Amino acid sequence: MKLIMSVDGVEVCKIQVFEELVPGIVAALKENLPQKSILQHGKIVGEMVFWTMPIVAPWENVYLTEEVGALRRKEKGYARGSVCWYNPRQQFCVVYGDDLADEPLKISYIGEVVEGELELALAGMKNWLQQGQLVELAIAA
Repeated sequence: MKLIMSVDGVEVCKIQVFEELVPGIVAALKENLPQKSILQHGKIVGEMVFWTMPIVAPWENVYLTEEVGALRRKEKGYARGSVCWYNPRQQFCVVYGDDLADEPLKISYIGEVVEGELELALAGMKNWLQQGQLVELAIAA
């Protein structure tokens, strides 16, 4: 399943969700998208944006956050582009850079950015400097 992430009404990136690895999360997204929320920056953990969504979904494809970054660096040479779901706080998380703190936090690794990495990085930097943009997540047609 492909998703489109927009910020302040402008399409930023496309995300491929790992349907076979996270079927419960995919089902919850299909039932509840499109959704709008307020974009926030992961200042403690580095170059990541996230937002809260009123979706309840199970833990699936579970890693520690530090393992997701290590896995992507091993497979792709960089951590950016990983997409995760943090179940306890109902947060959709998108990594736009490689500066990530190692953190032993349980998370569902649900997909990756497949288009728009530069636009995502620019949106992430803007949000780091001034939070509060409107983010929308929708299923790609």
